[in-house]
Amino acid sequence: MPLTSILLLAATLAFAAAVVQALRALKSGRWKQGNVQLLPVAAGFALQTAFLYYRGQEVGQCPMKSLADILVFIGWSVVLLYFLVGSGFRLSLLGVFTAPLVTIMQSIALVQGFQPYAVKGKINALVELHAAVALIAYAAFALACITGVMYLVQERLLKLHRIGGLFYQLPPIQGLAKAIQRLVGLGLVLLSAALGISFALHTPVSNPKLVFSWIVWALYAVISFLMWRHVTSPRRTAWLAVVGFVLPFISLWIVTHA
Repeated sequence: MPLTSILLLAATLAFAAAVVQALRALKSGRWKQGNVQLLPVAAGFALQTAFLYYRGQEVGQCPMKSLADILVFIGWSVVLLYFLVGSGFRLSLLGVFTAPLVTIMQSIALVQGFQPYAVKGKINALVELHAAVALIAYAAFALACITGVMYLVQERLLKLHRIGGLFYQLPPIQGLAKAIQRLVGLGLVLLSAALGISFALHTPVSNPKLVFSWIVWALYAVISFLMWRHVTSPRRTAWLAVVGFVLPFISLWIVTHA
């Protein structure tokens, strides 16, 4: 098995271990937020980073061309954003909800497999930057989706009057609503920057990747506007963030096979 596959498999197992560890702690009522809970996620992130480095050495560029590589890059970006914004938004359990998504994405990547890239000429740094920023924007939308799930879970627990271990670890429900709005806004800004770079590259408007990027941008622009104007309730806002991520996630399959 190649070194890159070993690294990715180890990273996937680390995130799966984080999920199992958290579920056991929550079930037993012994969950304590702290550095110990972050260790499997941190180990998974380190292994993801090593994978991206060696995969980049294999293909001679930033690994963002195949579906498998894109899934790993987005998973890596999701964890990176989690470390950067999780504490700022006081989302103590975001890592627990993030780990399953990353585990699934990387499992799909492992099943898909990794192939060498076609030989190409000189690499354009702006093209690489455009792709990287766009995928990090998708990662922000993924985190908004995960935060939306957290909101809906907490709302469900409140309706059922199940005030237990998991409930006490979730941040205030109003804070989750604000975090969703900020994460959608962050993703929209990043995607706008990526599309701005595409103008500098004179990318044809008919390019399938660009077309779907604009569709995703329009979708989240509408969602962001609805949130900003408080047109929808916090519950519907959470659903918009969750369901909205379906489009960018599906578009990855479309543009990589176009």
